[in-house]
Amino acid sequence: MTYRIESPATLFDMAELSGANSLVGWAVAREMWSGGETFAMRYGDELLGLFGLYPTETGAEAWFNIKKNAAPHMLRLIRDIRLTLASRSYPEIVVICTTDAGRRIAIASGFHLFESDGEITHGKFVGRGQQGSCKPAETGSSIAAAANPCRSRQATG
Repeated sequence: MTYRIESPATLFDMAELSGANSLVGWAVAREMWSGGETFAMRYGDELLGLFGLYPTETGAEAWFNIKKNAAPHMLRLIRDIRLTLASRSYPEIVVICTTDAGRRIAIASGFHLFESDGEITHGKFVGRGQQGSCKPAETGSSIAAAANPCRSRQATG
């Protein structure tokens, strides 16, 4: 079997992973699909996850939705996300994480997390070697201790 990335993701892919369980979730998924770039990651015919970029005033906001059973494929998925993000010409790519899993994927994908209120964490993509401020997320959660963005820069390049 082979890995592949399809763009745009289909509405069926979006429904499966990003919002068919509520009207609000479906509205957000459709907006992300129609207003931004979407990517479906597959292994053979199996959908492993989605990610995308939604344009903002200063660049784009990245989002990820990976299936739990995609864990054996995570290194490949992260590599594909990093390469895709690095190939885009947005002047800035940011991410807003709401789960620990999202924070881990963001860090592995080349984002440096810099602000957190304990539930929502903000980050900036530095996978293209951009320089920027590196203020660790200040939060009581374990994510700040486990993923200091200043150290992460050296590890993720």
